[in-house]
Amino acid sequence: ATLRAQLEYVPDKRSQFVTARVVADAGGTFFHSLLINAGARQFIRRGQAVIWQGGLIGRIAEVGERSSRVLLMTDINSRIPVVVESTGDRAIVRGDNSAHPVLQFLPRNSPISPGDRIVTSGHGGVYPPGLLVGAVAQTSDTAVTVQPFVDWSKLSQAVILDYGVDGILPPPEQVPAAPLRPHPTNELPN
Repeated sequence: ATLRAQLEYVPDKRSQFVTARVVADAGGTFFHSLLINAGARQFIRRGQAVIWQGGLIGRIAEVGERSSRVLLMTDINSRIPVVVESTGDRAIVRGDNSAHPVLQFLPRNSPISPGDRIVTSGHGGVYPPGLLVGAVAQTSDTAVTVQPFVDWSKLSQAVILDYGVDGILPPPEQVPAAPLRPHPTNELPN
């Protein structure tokens, strides 16, 4: 306590969590998501990180009164700021609707190899730092793929982490609509 006071140490906010059951796999060819049996009544909010057995599953995308939809990290709409543990290089894990998401924006000279662990970086504020995402599966000149730590075939439960992400992902009804563009000739069509 004395050392912390001297360093003006500010501890991380203690996370709270809710454990829920996976009630439906709503995945398909074009999207990957799950439905869980916890919602607004259990204080679930959009943007909260979802894990199982230590590995990241994704984040809460939609919240109902008694259920929520989880956007999986493999979904084409998923982007996760990460760090390669062995090198400290930052990158983005991008879902591509396959079992192995792609590692993007990795420095070209990064000395990564298959098996290197990938964890969340905490940048962007949606995911807390240090959550296990996966391991490097393959490296090539064109792409680096990631093997998630979660075994999707055995996924029956989920843990929703509350790290206080209020305000980062506003509800869809609060997102401002794009303004209408005027007709190119500034005249209305007949």
